[in-house]
Amino acid sequence: MPETSAEAVTLRCRFCKAKNRVPVSRALEDLTKVRCGSCGSALLRVAGEPLTELRDEDLSHPWDRAALDKLKSIPMADTVINKLLGSTLDKLTHFQLMAGAVRIGPEQAPRLWKLYLEAAGRIGVDPPPLFTVQDPRPNAFAMGAGKPQVGITSGLLEIADDQCILGVLGHELTHVRLGHVTYRTLVWLILAGALKILDMFGLAALVIKPIQIALYRWYQMSELSADRGELLTTGSLETFIRTHMILAGGGGKWLPELNVAAFVDQAHEAEQLREGDVLLWVMELLSSNQRTHPLPVWRVHHGLKWAQTPAFFQILAGEPPEALIED
Repeated sequence: MPETSAEAVTLRCRFCKAKNRVPVSRALEDLTKVRCGSCGSALLRVAGEPLTELRDEDLSHPWDRAALDKLKSIPMADTVINKLLGSTLDKLTHFQLMAGAVRIGPEQAPRLWKLYLEAAGRIGVDPPPLFTVQDPRPNAFAMGAGKPQVGITSGLLEIADDQCILGVLGHELTHVRLGHVTYRTLVWLILAGALKILDMFGLAALVIKPIQIALYRWYQMSELSADRGELLTTGSLETFIRTHMILAGGGGKWLPELNVAAFVDQAHEAEQLREGDVLLWVMELLSSNQRTHPLPVWRVHHGLKWAQTPAFFQILAGEPPEALIED
């Protein structure tokens, strides 16, 4: 499906089947206000309703798919983590979280648990165990080889509101749904010095520098897919942008003064700088080889770009991509 921005999209009402011409820019200001001109019903599912027709290919960013295909061609990569380290790693991760974090459930932080179930239901994922981890750095993660587990840090819980947290949980659950966790865990193993473990089995050659670089690049591209899940989970472009603005610059007492529109302008300006200077583009590419996550403003730029496509609206409208209506 072409991922090109549109000035307007035509959406069919789920209830009365009437066609509605919807200006994209106006709709993105508040997706809850997009209503059928014929019957007045909401055209988009943005209030926690499960996106039952959602497919993996609707979530997966093309750059993620391309990078993952290259990774899957690496000999023995799946075997190393799934067969050799898989069960041991899952047990170790589970033990560390059970012994050093707080497992969330109906009786433990029930409001957070409710948000987690809403995110899982929204994008169609059987929710793995959820833990809160004492860490001042705002972050969340999905870890494991065969049995994923999701964690969110105290630092993020302290600076983000419920809607931002809902989106972050949807982001991590998208990684789970798309099968990212295995390779993402391999990246974490490398960062944690797991090459020494692999040396015990004579397998260090499987993760030499070029493969590490390929893993890091895919890891970043997988964030673009998970960002799509984050956007769909909340149904709010403003929440998505605000979350990444907080991750980029913090919150606290300054949060009320942070401006979403100004951050969007910054994201577009940063992308123009990168695209307009070949040397800057090359230097950024080289520096990103040692970075797991893409730059926050870059993610906002690409998230907004996808939100302006007919595909984004079609998913929220509840029709399969094959039924996409464009004028």
